[in-house]
Amino acid sequence: MGKTVCLCSGGLDSTVAATIARRSGMDVYLIHVSYGQQAEQREIEAIERIADAIGASDLMCASIDLFRNLSALTTQGARIPTGAEVSLDSDSTPPTWVYCRNTVLLSMAAAYAEYLGAESIYVGFNAEEAMSYPDNRREFVERFNALLERAVASFSRPPKVVAPLVDMRKREIVRLGAEIKAPLELTWSCYLDGEIHCGTCESCQHRRRGFMEAGVPDPTEYQH
Repeated sequence: MGKTVCLCSGGLDSTVAATIARRSGMDVYLIHVSYGQQAEQREIEAIERIADAIGASDLMCASIDLFRNLSALTTQGARIPTGAEVSLDSDSTPPTWVYCRNTVLLSMAAAYAEYLGAESIYVGFNAEEAMSYPDNRREFVERFNALLERAVASFSRPPKVVAPLVDMRKREIVRLGAEIKAPLELTWSCYLDGEIHCGTCESCQHRRRGFMEAGVPDPTEYQH
């Protein structure tokens, strides 16, 4: 079935997307990028376990300093909105926005995919997060694929970004993940680097609501 690169944070959505790719019979090459996020170490621990669980062919861990201290998400010790400060259905851009993050990370994944001769790049972009983060939207994927048509060497075939969850809400992603036996219990969604999920940041709240609305038992331990 060929090779695919999966851009994976170690979180719920990208893990379900990677599992979809693996279940389709493709050889999955995971790439995780550390860019100064507060939960960097927790994400790395999660992605290493996920790679084993889904039978990934390889795991590439890359690191860049471009975004460090440019966002609440990438400034160590910075205050991240929690609890009632978070609006899960708002279309306003939160302080955890990282400038052009997915553009940069997808470019790195595309370089890796071209090197491998992979035909696709799987991502976990979804409709729920697209409300606040424009680089999760279908239009972004379409335009990035158009860019890739002009971005690779003449002897290469451009990989195509595949976003199987792009029209899904979190509850649908959780249901799908449970159906295909994605290792949801291994994933790390929290913006913080605690021993367990904080339970109150935006990402934790999306995760909690997703499991609750899906009617799927939540394997996550939350601090609050």
